[in-house]
Amino acid sequence: MARRSPCFLIVGLCMALWGCGTRGSRFCGLACGPSAQYNPLLYATTTSNQILGFSIASTGALTPIASTAGPANSQSTAGVYGALLFADSSSNEVVVESVTIETGALTPVPGSPFTLGSASGGPNSIIVGQSGQNLYASEPNGTIVGYSNPGAATMTALPGSPYAAGIAPTQMAAALLTSSSSLAASLYASDSGDPNGGILAFAVASDGSLSPIAGSPLATSPNARPSYLLNTTNSAGNQFLFVSLSNAGQIAGFSVDNATGALTPIPGSPFTAGKGPGTLIKGIANELFVINTGDHTVEAFNIAVNGMLTPIGSPVAVGTANGGIVLYLEETQPSSPLYAADTAASSIDIVNVDNSSGAISAGGTVSASNPPLKLAVYDQFPLP
Repeated sequence: MARRSPCFLIVGLCMALWGCGTRGSRFCGLACGPSAQYNPLLYATTTSNQILGFSIASTGALTPIASTAGPANSQSTAGVYGALLFADSSSNEVVVESVTIETGALTPVPGSPFTLGSASGGPNSIIVGQSGQNLYASEPNGTIVGYSNPGAATMTALPGSPYAAGIAPTQMAAALLTSSSSLAASLYASDSGDPNGGILAFAVASDGSLSPIAGSPLATSPNARPSYLLNTTNSAGNQFLFVSLSNAGQIAGFSVDNATGALTPIPGSPFTAGKGPGTLIKGIANELFVINTGDHTVEAFNIAVNGMLTPIGSPVAVGTANGGIVLYLEETQPSSPLYAADTAASSIDIVNVDNSSGAISAGGTVSASNPPLKLAVYDQFPLP
């Protein structure tokens, strides 16, 4: 396959940059010039103090590269240009590693790890804002903290941080408000502690500060324990927010107002999924993929023009996988590989995704030297 210039994408639990142009789920907003061509890379956090690395072949096959020391049990990844960020919930810190694209080697940046304050047991998740400008971290004490210059030695708190965020904000997603007269964005968080299954919605000001959007939080289903979120945009410019309702076996869907960021339930929402739906990712067209952590399957859905979800075929078994999933969009091939972390079996399962239909089928399994948890792809952005 043709390799591309070294800009990259982070995809997985709470992926985490918005502001993309082409190839909607690509990690974008970056200026890239011609350069040597290298393979994309897959990284996995683990239950030990290791980050695993793999080179991705055009067939989707994985070749291990050297592992790197990192936080144990990291449940969230994000990225800025040239670096990966890993949440360290044992110390409420963020570990930042620069990526050597030629080899895939990770190296701590100066000042890493970066503290996020005094809350214990956090962060639950991290996300990086448009063009890599700001970092947000959800905390178990009912707040979201924000910092400018993520990964830099001068990283400083955003105005008004920390921001009140329900009971126990967990995962986050964000959207660019394309109908706004100026560049604006909104940030969303699931509140796993809300007995009404609440979804928090915030407007993002030009200085990065957060303020609640009218109607926030929005209820989903009682005791649904909302978890992972996904923002998508279709070819008509309609934006949607999907949320895994882990206790309910459902996926809630909302239309996103392109001017205000306000959320409106999609007709038919919530939609039936498997047992314990977890990480949500978007396909090459109008597809949504979810890992059902309770029955260890990956499920595919078509996203209609109004946001309604319709299953594509049958779920695919992925061993005992209940970690994160990530999709490498290989547009030059008939199919793209989707990877699922199997913590119990210390392996990564591969699911083949048909690039035309979104249909999924079982692929192979790759052994991992440590039990993988969350996955991220470091890709190369296409040249114009």
